[in-house]
Amino acid sequence: MRNNDLIKNDSGQMLLAAGLVLLMSLLSMSLYGVKVAGYDLPRTSDVTDVLDTTEEVEKIFLPSLENRTQIRVDAGMDLDDAVLDSLDSIEYDLKSHGILRGMQISLTDLEIEINDNNIAVMTILNIVSDSTIELPLSIEFEIL
Repeated sequence: MRNNDLIKNDSGQMLLAAGLVLLMSLLSMSLYGVKVAGYDLPRTSDVTDVLDTTEEVEKIFLPSLENRTQIRVDAGMDLDDAVLDSLDSIEYDLKSHGILRGMQISLTDLEIEINDNNIAVMTILNIVSDSTIELPLSIEFEIL
């Protein structure tokens, strides 16, 4: 009877493992190349989109904050909590809207001053895509 040495030979398994490692590295490099080129996004935003979004946020920020704060105060919330909760909900909506447009939208350096029913909010609006805009926003309104 012949002794078969193929069962004890591991050189084929090592060659197979090296081939799999090479294949996986080529696959990850190709995925990285597609992401860098921007072909993985259905739509990429450019400078005009960032400027348009900045303009839209500037237009809606004051009325949205004023209305949401008034609704919360009418529902019985404390004015401080109502302003903070309204700002949180607006920032969440902006982030969700930015994701749909392929941008990152956030509010940073938030300062709130409340005197009686007068509210002043200072913040920085950040919109990031292929270009970046940091715009200081300062608004004042009164809750009745």
